[in-house]
Amino acid sequence: MNMISQRTALFAIGYGLLIWFEATLMIRWFGDWVFQPDNLKLTVGLFAGTLLAVYAVGWSFFWSFKTPREERAAAAILICAIGLVADAAVLGASAQVFPAFTIAQQQLFASWVAWAYGTGLLSGLWP
Repeated sequence: MNMISQRTALFAIGYGLLIWFEATLMIRWFGDWVFQPDNLKLTVGLFAGTLLAVYAVGWSFFWSFKTPREERAAAAILICAIGLVADAAVLGASAQVFPAFTIAQQQLFASWVAWAYGTGLLSGLWP
């Protein structure tokens, strides 16, 4: 018994790579302005906004690709897994990928990555 159709799995992997690539570019260009560890209001806003944005991105996938309810959790896992693998490489080379980041910004970025992927995984479970 398959948990997810091959079509949905391939679209989920492609969608995850696209989101990861776009997010990495945006953070490369604007991350220095967004990841400010000393600005609590901005950080809380970033995490709250991420919660809404990631949930919306997950649901836009489910809606656009007409993902059946029983395949949503597996699709969310694939979307997030491919991004997590790619972000592991990015975090390992963060000095080259995000050369303007301080150590504190790198730490905030790493916690934000975990938050974003956790939210992405939940989008496949609820509602």
